[in-house]
Amino acid sequence: MNHHPQAAILSRLDIPDVTPLGGRRAAFLGCGDSLAAARPAEQLGHRVLSAGDVAWGGGAPQGVDVVVPLSWSGKTGATIRAAQIAKDAGLPVIAVTTNAASPLAELADDVVIVPAFDHTEDIPAVGYAVHSAAVAALVGDRIDLVQVASDWANAHGGIGRLYSASGPKPRGMTIATTADAHGAGEFWMLKLIEATGLTARTTGVEEVGHVDYFLGPQQHLALMLAGDAVSERATALGDALARNGQQVVQVRLAEYTTLTGWSRQVLGGVIGADYSAVLATGWDRPFFRGGQVDMSARHIQVPVG
Repeated sequence: MNHHPQAAILSRLDIPDVTPLGGRRAAFLGCGDSLAAARPAEQLGHRVLSAGDVAWGGGAPQGVDVVVPLSWSGKTGATIRAAQIAKDAGLPVIAVTTNAASPLAELADDVVIVPAFDHTEDIPAVGYAVHSAAVAALVGDRIDLVQVASDWANAHGGIGRLYSASGPKPRGMTIATTADAHGAGEFWMLKLIEATGLTARTTGVEEVGHVDYFLGPQQHLALMLAGDAVSERATALGDALARNGQQVVQVRLAEYTTLTGWSRQVLGGVIGADYSAVLATGWDRPFFRGGQVDMSARHIQVPVG
C-alpha cells in the first residue's frame, strides 16, 4: 500500500459483529458525514433522513419498523432529539456511535459501537467509511474496508489528473451524480465546502440539463460523478455544460477500483476528500478557511457533564 496516513488507519479498523435488520425497514438519521454514509441504503428500500428534519419537524419517520441514528460523538443535538422523537412514537432505536457512554447511546434500545481512532485528519474521511460499513452491515451488505483502504492509497495519480482538469478557482461547484454514486457525491459536496470554503451542491445528473445549463459562461465547476466506467447520459450533459462555458470534469469511480456497489461508493467518497484537499491547495484556499471557522462543534452538540 502506498503511504497514505488515513488509508493506513482505515485498513486497521474493523466493524464488530452486527445483527442485520432482516426484513425490517429502517429510517437512518444523521447529519453531515453520517448522513452521507447512509445514503446508499435508499437503493435497498430504506429511508435516509436528515436528523434535523425529524428534530425540528417534530414528527417521527413514517412507514418504517426501526430508526437508526448515526453520530460519531453521540452528542449531535439534532440526532439525539430526532432519536428521542422516534422512541417516544414507539419505534425501536438502534444507535451507531463510537461512544457507548454518550447521550445517544443511553437513549437507544440497542447500540452498534464503531471503532474510534486517535489521528487528526486534514479533511476527515475515515469516520465516513467506518459509518458506511456499519450501516451496510445492518442492511445485510458488506464494505471491504481493507480493499477500500488499499485502493484509496493507490488513487493519487488519478487525483492529480482530476486536479489538472478542474481549471482555475470557480465561483461555485456542482457534483452531478448517477444513481450508483449518490452517496459518494453527497460526501464530495461536504468535503469540497470544508476544504475550499466555496459554495458546492449535489444533484442528480439529469437535473444539470434542466437547471445548471442556464448558469452560462461563468467560472463554474461541474463534476459529473458516475459509478460505472461509461455513462453516456453524464457525458452528453457534461458536453452541453462545457459548450455553455462551464468547466466540466467527468469522474468514473470504476476507473479507481474493482470494487462494486456500496464499497465502490465508499471508495469514491474518500477519494473525494483527497481531491478536495488538492483543489484547496491549488486554489490557495486554506482548509476550513485557515482557522477562521470554529471547529469545536459546540454549536451542534449537546452539553455533556
